[in-house]
Amino acid sequence: MSQRERFTGFPGKWQCLNRTISKHLSKYLVEKRMEGEIVVLETLLSLCLLLIGAKIGGEIAKRLNVAAVVGELLAGVLLAPTLFGGLVFFGTHLIVVNEAVHVLAELGAVLLLFLVGLETRFADFRKSGLLATLVAIGGVVVPFVLGYGLVIYWGYPAEEALLVGAALTATSIAITVKVLKDIGKMKTRESNVLISAAVIDDVLGLIVLAIVLGLVRSGSLDVTSIIWTAGVSIGFWLGMTLFGVFVVSKIINILCPRKNCQMYDAEGKPREPHKAGKHCTIRCNGTQEVSAIAMGFGFAYVAGMAGLAPILGAFAAGMSVAETKILNTIQEVTEKINFLMAPLFFVVTGTMVNLSGLTLDSLVFASILIVLAMLGKILGCGIPVYIMTRNAREAIIVGLGMMSRGEVGLIIAGIGATSGIFSNDVFSAVVLMVVVTTVITPIAMTQAYKLLNSHGKPKAKKAAI
Repeated sequence: MSQRERFTGFPGKWQCLNRTISKHLSKYLVEKRMEGEIVVLETLLSLCLLLIGAKIGGEIAKRLNVAAVVGELLAGVLLAPTLFGGLVFFGTHLIVVNEAVHVLAELGAVLLLFLVGLETRFADFRKSGLLATLVAIGGVVVPFVLGYGLVIYWGYPAEEALLVGAALTATSIAITVKVLKDIGKMKTRESNVLISAAVIDDVLGLIVLAIVLGLVRSGSLDVTSIIWTAGVSIGFWLGMTLFGVFVVSKIINILCPRKNCQMYDAEGKPREPHKAGKHCTIRCNGTQEVSAIAMGFGFAYVAGMAGLAPILGAFAAGMSVAETKILNTIQEVTEKINFLMAPLFFVVTGTMVNLSGLTLDSLVFASILIVLAMLGKILGCGIPVYIMTRNAREAIIVGLGMMSRGEVGLIIAGIGATSGIFSNDVFSAVVLMVVVTTVITPIAMTQAYKLLNSHGKPKAKKAAI
């Protein structure tokens, strides 16, 4: 056989082999489907590829000095059924985002908000001060109004507009804190305002989400319904949070009065499980961690049954555990679990984006939404700072620092997609908004510090009496 025949014949032989294998594999899969095993096999393969893709995307993003969540999201977009995930290999799709995968992704969202709650102390609210409170309120109200107005103007239903407004309220403080640490500005006044405002902003954003979901599910948007739903949602969530913070946390401290008592001795050295302190009720290693995470699932269930988003319950459970002596242990374990579950949530969220369905009109809508999302935070958070301090430099820094969206925004987008409230255009626009603001915020903050410092730090003027 000639060299040319050998090369030109290979593709044909491969196609024949692929068809033969696909025929037999399809027959095998049909038999397995009848036995109910195909769902398990599809889920295992999908999880394998999604997790590997998410971590590769995250690694690439980190090497580009971008948040890992951006790479994980974009990996999901590429692995979507409309792109590479829809490729057929030996008679079956490479990635099938079935109900089992969606459930695991939702668990990832619950665990992620549980971790956010662990990092939020109830005492932080008392220390926030008037300025941080005003910044947080402005950072919630202005973006919500701008997002709601744009979606209504574009002709989408009020339900979508409300949920988009809620998605624009959340701030990802993790990106901002990293930038402040990198440039050595963690001890400045604006950094204190930023961090305190972000804590309040997260809570207010979740309260807005509770109200919005209540209104959407009730189907009524009159004034009476809005007031009633807001009162019930806020009251129930605050009641659950206060119960956890002031009751559940005390019970945990009574059961385990010493920090990490089942794993460390009085000097902080690791000890054998059977040598746990006699004053500790919990003796079995892992009981604390499992019980705390189980409480997160329980609170999430109660919130869901009450008509709220399960993530609100998980956040309340995290705040409860944050008041206990075993916080460090629970936080360490939850962070390790989230190494697996959080990327899965982000990559599955990315697979919901259908790029093939985007039109020029939807791209214009997404671009305007991104601009309004950034302006909403800059104006809503920056103006209160300027009014209270008369310091334009601090106002700009705080406004830019509150600009990035992140985990909560994506979770709200996921709720909108899975519940059928969001159309593909609106969902894709919200995801793009999260990606763009997450990428731009570190760059904008770094450049703003350089530019403002090069012109000298302006002196604060006394407010007119």
